[in-house]
Order: sequence, then structure tokens, then C-alpha cells
Amino acid sequence: MRPLSELPAEWQVTISGPESARRISSLARHEIEVHVRHELLQEDEELARRHADNIETLSRLHTERRQAQDDARTAQAEIESELAKYRQRRDDAERSAADFEIKLGIERDQFAAYKSTLEQEKQVMEINYRRLTDLLIEKGNRLVALGLADAEDVAALMPEMTSSEDERSGITFADALAGDYARLAPLLQTRMADVGLLYSQAQLRDLLALLRTRDLIVLAGDSGSGKTSLVRAAAAAIGGISTVIPVKPNWTGPEDLLGYYNPIERSYQATPFLLALQAAARNPHVPHFICLDEMNLARVEHYFADFLSLLESRSTSPEIHLYTADEERHVVVEQSIFLGVEAEARRRSGLPDTATLEEILRHDQANAELHRIGGLADNESVMVYHARLRRSLAAQLRMPTSITLPENVWIFGAVNMDDTTHHLSPKVLDRVQVLRFRNPMLADWDAIEREVQEASSSIAPFDGPLRMLPHELGSRAEYPAFDRSDVNVAFLSLIARQYLDPLGVEFGLRAVRQSQGYINAAIAAGIGMDEALDNVIKHKILPKIGFDSARPAGNGRSRRELLMDLSAELGRRFDNVGLDAETSSVGDLERMIRLAEGNNGIVNYWLR
Repeated sequence: MRPLSELPAEWQVTISGPESARRISSLARHEIEVHVRHELLQEDEELARRHADNIETLSRLHTERRQAQDDARTAQAEIESELAKYRQRRDDAERSAADFEIKLGIERDQFAAYKSTLEQEKQVMEINYRRLTDLLIEKGNRLVALGLADAEDVAALMPEMTSSEDERSGITFADALAGDYARLAPLLQTRMADVGLLYSQAQLRDLLALLRTRDLIVLAGDSGSGKTSLVRAAAAAIGGISTVIPVKPNWTGPEDLLGYYNPIERSYQATPFLLALQAAARNPHVPHFICLDEMNLARVEHYFADFLSLLESRSTSPEIHLYTADEERHVVVEQSIFLGVEAEARRRSGLPDTATLEEILRHDQANAELHRIGGLADNESVMVYHARLRRSLAAQLRMPTSITLPENVWIFGAVNMDDTTHHLSPKVLDRVQVLRFRNPMLADWDAIEREVQEASSSIAPFDGPLRMLPHELGSRAEYPAFDRSDVNVAFLSLIARQYLDPLGVEFGLRAVRQSQGYINAAIAAGIGMDEALDNVIKHKILPKIGFDSARPAGNGRSRRELLMDLSAELGRRFDNVGLDAETSSVGDLERMIRLAEGNNGIVNYWLR
């Protein structure tokens, strides 16, 4: 058929004769058979391919079914294993619960028995306590009757006879300011302004932060700059008590601060400082500010070193040992013997238990018995012996062998640097916080008065004085742990490593932790982080700077260059944070560098 279809149309071919038709038919049949065979071959190939695919699919399905069966068996085994574990745990828990119930029952019975025993012991202790109290009262009354002790001294030994409540009048800190420490500075500012004292809120917030640290606070400044006035006014504003103790130039040891035991008079010679501590201990609810005025008239490390070491104890209240307990024991034995002798003399002469020493001496038989039993010679006066006993007993009653630093005491030191005073040693500076006062005549009085007016308008008025408790100002605690990840600690470490150590200025781990404690307290007092760090530089670093800038530093560089670099470092840290350029640490350090130029290169924080 194909040859016919391929003939040109213009040929006009016609079919004629029988052979042509057969040939054409044969060719057509051949083509048809070829085509049919080709189609059958393709269908066979397709069927074969599909069959192969079906076999492969069937094989994969068998494999997946076997894998699924294996996974199911594995999962079933794991579930059964977990169920077995849970059953085991349940059984163990049930057994533990049963054991716990048994133990609980036993402990409940033991607790009931212990409670019963405790109640019995409590009753016995109450009976013994009443007997002891009665005995103390009896012996105390006897000591008073014999004139060996004053009634006030005996009453001080009886806790139930002394009041432990806060008897101050006024409004509490919680009622006045809702216990918000950050709002305290404006209130103090207005109260001080009412008595004619003007301090900026920045000064008062700094003071409140320092109070919260419970460190020794050194107030530095010229005479008349308001150091002791601030202590008195701050104590009065919070309902506290202030005691200003002038330091004498001849103080050379701890006995000038705390007193000493006089073995001849058998009594302790107390000092105003020690008496102030005792007064604070008798009023634990009242804050007591004790200020050593002109602290550096004598060398601080000579008379205050032992006390500074005691203040390093932060977790517990430091105990101050005054003298040995041997003297106390001697007095107790001596008094006991005398009381026994006079009791026997009264019994033999028939005098009552209430007889006074005067009645015993007037009674001939009792007087004679007292001399005879006591072994007193005829020419030895009972009155002389009695006077010696009275002095020694009064000394023991009024001054124990040791006292604990009261929690309601804050210690200040006021210093003035001139030709008549001594510089503070590195040991002292390492343990204190220095708050420096500028010349009051340089203060911006208008700005302070505006602060006072704003504070007066923002604080709700209330009647009566403020009455704060010691713990509301801050409690003694360990300094924060050294935290290298803290940004302020990292900055202080950088300053110490790159500048202070080459300059020979000590700034160690304790100073860093102390600085961390101040920053935390400053934030509570309403001071921003940047200002708090700036105050740390002024309190703990700048006061330690004092040397000849012409000499080379430890790393070989010029000390003056190091100071200039330190000033630049501080300038970068406190750039654009809103600090007063004149009162900031950068301003103070630049002033020190300028003054050194006219002082033969001697750099000194205290130089004016």
C-alpha cells in the first residue's frame, strides 16, 4: 500500500490486470502482518516489564511486611520490658510506702514521746528558771541590803526587769515611706533643711548607701565642712542616737579606745567609746551612730587596728574581749565567801535575812561573829573590806569580760588632713569607705534649695519624727562573691591590673568585693549604676593614690603617663552618663594631676 501512496498525483495511475491487484494485496498483507507482529511484540515486552515490576513490588511488600513484623515484635518486647519495669517499680513503691507507713508510725510514736518529754523538761526548766530568778532576786536583794551593789546594777542582770521594746515616739519607716529605701534621701534632706543644714541628695544617697554596707565610714574634709553635723543630723532624722568622741593626739593603743583593767583598783576603766557601745546594747531597737572626731590626730593603725580586724567579721557580730575571765572568777569566789560568812553571822546572832550591813555592825554579837568567822583582826575594819568588795563587784556588774558589737551600731571617723594630723595607712584605707566633703562655700546652694522644695512637695506630710529600726538601714552580711562576669567587676579588675598595680596602689580581691557590696547598696538607695561605680572610684581607689610621679612605675613607664592614661580610661567609661564634671572621679583625678605639677611631682589625694 505504501508504494501506491507514495506515487505522485500527476502520474494518474490506474489499476489494470489481475497481477497488479495481487501484488498490491500481497504487499498490503505483508505490511499488515509486520505491523501486527510489531504490536504483539511491544505488548509482550510491556507485559513482561509489568510482570517484572509486579514481582519486584511483591518482593518489596514481602520484605516490608517481614520488617514490620520484626519491628512489631521488637516494640512489643520493649513494651513488655517497660511494663515489667513499671510493675517492678510499682511493687517497690508499694513496699516502700508500706515501709514508710511503718517508719512513720514509729516516728510518730517517737515524736509523741519526745514531745511529752520536751513538755516535761520545759516544765522542769520553767520551775528551775523561776527558782533561779527567785534566787537571783534574793541574792540581788541581799547584795543591795549589804550595800555591795546598787539596785540599778542588779536590775540590769534580770532580763524580765528591763524593757526590750522600742519606746520611741514617731512614725515607722514602713508607714512613712512604705519601706522604700530609695525615697529616704529626700526625706532626710527636708528634715535637715528644717534645722538649717543643706546637703545635696547625691551626698545623702551616698551616705545611705554607705550605711547599708555596714563598713567603717571615714568622713574627710576641712574643719567646718559639716562632717560631724551630718552624723548628728542623720541620726536625729531617723530617730537614732549619735555620740561624737574626740580623739586625743596621745592615743597610742587599743586601751585608749576601749579602756583597760586596773588591777590595783580591781575595776575596768571604761572609755566614752566603750560606754557608747554599752548604751547601744541596752537599746537594740535604736540606731546608734558613733563618730570618732579628728580621728587622725593620733595614728589610726595604732589605736584602731584591733578593732578594724574585728570589723572584718561579716557573718557574725564580732566579740570584743576586754580582759581575762580570771578576775571575774576571783570576784565571784570572794563575794560568795563574804555572803556565806555574813549569813552564818546572822544565823548565830539571830538577825533576820533582811538585816542590812549597818544593822549587823551595830549588833555586837553579829559584829563579833563576822570578825571571828571571816578571820578579820580586831584592828581591821569591816568597812574597808566591804568597800573593796563593793568596788570589785560593781566593776564586774557594769563591765563584763567581753561584749559583742551591737547590730545597731555604725562607726564613723572624721578626718582633717593638715600639718597636725596623720595620714591614713594603706591597711586602714583598704578596710574603710572614704566620703570626702568639698568646701561648703563651693556648693550650689540654689540647686540644693530647689531639691529641698521639690522633695517637700513630693513627700506626703506626716506628724512626728521618723522612727527607723536598725535592720531597715542595713544588716551585716558577707560581701558578694567575686563575679568575673559582672561588668563592674571586670572594669575594676582592668583598672587594677593595667594601672593600679604598676603604680603601686593596692586594690585586691577584698576591695573588689567591698565595691560590689557598695554598688548593690547604692542601687537600693536610688543611685544609678554609673554613679555608683564612680563613687567606688572616689571611695576606694583615689584615697590610696599618693606617690612621686617622677619615679618610674613597676612596668617601667612614667607614673604621670599612667595617671593620664587612667584618667582617659575613666573618661571613656563615664562619658555621656550625666555625672558632674567637677565632683566626678575624673574631675578629682585631673585635679590631683594638676596639683602635682606645683608640688614637685608628688601626687596626693589629700593635697589641696
